[in-house]
Amino acid sequence: MSKSHSSISILVFTIIMFFCSSNSTFGQSDRIGEFLRAGAEDAEVLTRAYLKPLPNGIGANLNTGWFTSASTHKTLGFDIQVRGALAFIPSSDQNFNLNDLDLRKVELAAGESPITPTAGGDDSAGPEVVVQDNGNEVTRFNMPQGSGFNFVPAPMIQASVGLIKNTDVTVRYVPEVTIGDYGHFNQKGIGIKHSLTQWLPANKLFPVDISIFAGYNRIDIDANLNLDPEEDAVTDPTVNYDNQKVKTTFDTFSAKVIVGKDLPFISVFGAVGYETSTMNLDVTGNYPVPVYDETTGTKRTETLTDPFSYSEDGANDFSLTGGLKFKLLFFNVFGEYTLAKYPVANAGVGFSFR
Repeated sequence: MSKSHSSISILVFTIIMFFCSSNSTFGQSDRIGEFLRAGAEDAEVLTRAYLKPLPNGIGANLNTGWFTSASTHKTLGFDIQVRGALAFIPSSDQNFNLNDLDLRKVELAAGESPITPTAGGDDSAGPEVVVQDNGNEVTRFNMPQGSGFNFVPAPMIQASVGLIKNTDVTVRYVPEVTIGDYGHFNQKGIGIKHSLTQWLPANKLFPVDISIFAGYNRIDIDANLNLDPEEDAVTDPTVNYDNQKVKTTFDTFSAKVIVGKDLPFISVFGAVGYETSTMNLDVTGNYPVPVYDETTGTKRTETLTDPFSYSEDGANDFSLTGGLKFKLLFFNVFGEYTLAKYPVANAGVGFSFR
């Protein structure tokens, strides 16, 4: 597989790599780089549609898994957790209709269906499309297949510590990781949980714990691209195409009210909350775009510099969460499920000294 076909796939599948032992997962969207051959406007439209599950799924994931109980640690009590989250993609976001997009140079090839997978769709190839310039075909390609998974995963490594006044601080951190030739990944976040029960009248008689929580999380992904000029296009050999890169960030925020009860071997909790998430994507560098030269009647290469960038908000606003934690001495196993437009299952293991 050439770099030009596989490198942008880091954008969609870096997170999946943390759960899979094989790099073959990256190859599921090996043709998404072809979007750039259609020029900046069409490439942005196609990228937005194809990657639609990503801001929704990653954002939903990062807003879960912050706590395993409504109670807080004692002062300097702490826990360390490793978690994984799966945001389930609704069927409406597993494919899209090319005829619904405002495309200028891209059109369906004759006899092709306009329905094509998103990144979270089936792993079957999409329809063939034709790129035209001034009424002349300059290239054609198949829309990329989906991952074959109707979920978006995300990893989490976090630690919490109890401070004064029944307040916990939670930190998420994954240092910058280099993914072979693909690019880099890192994650960081911070959350604060504070007990409300201590401030309630007759709190000793209150049958459950009540806390409030707020948390912020950020993931950064960058990928090195290598989209080469087409062999049959006249190209200026002095142009440098080695500076191609795509940078993506995911920023999330959530605020929740947690109610729960700690028992000797199990904790149960529920939460209701408000959450936001935003994906920012920036494609930079020089890219070869095939165009039709009416003067010579031949195909040549135009250079597209810093083609596009855009921001997109996640779908989840309000969420309802229920979870359990099983305790065996200092070892914990926990899981939760969040109801929202993109529902999320989150589970993990950890050590706790409360």
